[in-house]
Amino acid sequence: MNVENKIIRDPIHGNIKLEGILLKLLETPEIQHLYNIKQLGFAHLVFPGAHHTRLEHSLGVYHLATRVAETLNLRNSEKEIIRYAAFLHDIGHGPFSHTLESILRETFDIDHIGLTEKLIFGEYEIFDSKEKKYISSPSVCQILDKNHINKYEIVQIIKGDVNEKTYLSQILNSAIDIDQLDYLIRDAYYTGVAYGLIDIERFLQTLLIKNNNLCVTKKGISVVENILMARTLMYSSVYFHKTVRIAELMLSKAIELIEDTKPFEFFKMTDAELINHLKAMGSYQHEIATRLKFRKLFKQAYFASSNDLTGDQMDFIKELENPKKRKEKEREIEDKLKIPKGHVIIDIPYQELHLSEPRIDLTNIEIFDENKMKTLDSFTPVAKAIRSRDITDWTIMIITEEKYRKNLSEKVEKIIFN
Repeated sequence: MNVENKIIRDPIHGNIKLEGILLKLLETPEIQHLYNIKQLGFAHLVFPGAHHTRLEHSLGVYHLATRVAETLNLRNSEKEIIRYAAFLHDIGHGPFSHTLESILRETFDIDHIGLTEKLIFGEYEIFDSKEKKYISSPSVCQILDKNHINKYEIVQIIKGDVNEKTYLSQILNSAIDIDQLDYLIRDAYYTGVAYGLIDIERFLQTLLIKNNNLCVTKKGISVVENILMARTLMYSSVYFHKTVRIAELMLSKAIELIEDTKPFEFFKMTDAELINHLKAMGSYQHEIATRLKFRKLFKQAYFASSNDLTGDQMDFIKELENPKKRKEKEREIEDKLKIPKGHVIIDIPYQELHLSEPRIDLTNIEIFDENKMKTLDSFTPVAKAIRSRDITDWTIMIITEEKYRKNLSEKVEKIIFN
């Protein structure tokens, strides 16, 4: 029996084959939406090649899921469900990917994983009422239901909540999962940095399932070290690059300062739609959208690392992780220095970093050696070193418009810690 299939050429993995239900899923509005969501938000402002999308990443993770499932000789039913979970794991991402995750949590009390779950269960639609009449393709939920595919199991794998077959979750959600493998390799390729080079073939050769858990053999320690180092370096050099971060903070502030009692559902939009929407709103939103368009960004005016701060100062900065307290302090600085509203932005990155990527500190990889399960720490100091390394150079950063920068940098420390 011939099954319809499609070959998609990918610069990272070569030919990626989609067939059957996966071809139908490819045509859904939820997947097509990802064509217009940049994988790395504003990273292209620093790394001009970084224009790849969430769809490319989703295809890559699906491809790796297929390869891992074959390598581990999973049952056919397990192979299918992990492939569906891999392909659908990011459909909840909104414009500029992780950039607006903190606003999403604060405003709607949800993150992109929660939105992914709602889309899979058919609890909301990715398009608005005016677009609906032009959409003839069935939704992800409808396709899964029509083909009697277990939506609950897919969601549990994506969320990392599988108990009976823990290894299924670990393939997609663990310290060295395929989601991270694809984005590290793909993002390194498109940004042009060398940190994301990982030996996928070696990784696959050393994978095992023992005691219902995913692990690697002792021969795989070097590639595991490589993955952990790549993740750390990509976060410090690309994902939390200072200039990229400034652009993200500006966009978040533009949405945060929308004077509306009911925030608009920005997570349904694409990158371009959000920028255009902001330009049609208040003068501040128009300013920020224009600045982002022409790369006229705010500048760093104050910067301090944990080594620069006293214990009391660190305690106070911890308080500023509360959005309400952070906004109050921003307004206080603006008032005292006569800076317009929205032109002082405080960044305390630690909490947001760990919420957007909860796996960043995970090094609990099990190593199978001489018929015993051991931890990675038993073999190498790399894991411990990574856990102790700060991802960002700053514990607190304050940015503002260039013309206010000198005055703010001279006076802000006294205002903050007074």
